[in-house]
Amino acid sequence: MNPAAASAAGPDGGGLLPARPLAAQAHALCAAAAFIERTGLAGLAVTADRDGIYITVPRTAGRPAARARTVTYLAALTGAPSPQRQDHRSWTWVSTSGRIAGHHARISTTIEPDEQETA
Repeated sequence: MNPAAASAAGPDGGGLLPARPLAAQAHALCAAAAFIERTGLAGLAVTADRDGIYITVPRTAGRPAARARTVTYLAALTGAPSPQRQDHRSWTWVSTSGRIAGHHARISTTIEPDEQETA
């Protein structure tokens, strides 16, 4: 095997990760697509770059509490710890990091000031 073609297997048994940046990005996108398909959740925003996979639960996915539960659900599927809530000046970010097919995966949603729940 050509060592430039692949790196070591990921800790989650996701197979060999390509070492070339473009191949790694394509592998990450394919892995993310398969992951999203298995979850059965539509409407998630997914991107990938050389640093990993980013899954965003968008505002269109429901009320803030429902989006936070979705982040928690996805976290469990990726072996990530429970999401952390970070309050910023004008918005809140709920996020965690796990792994999908050996790739770092960041899962998050934001809560805007106009949708803060008081219940």
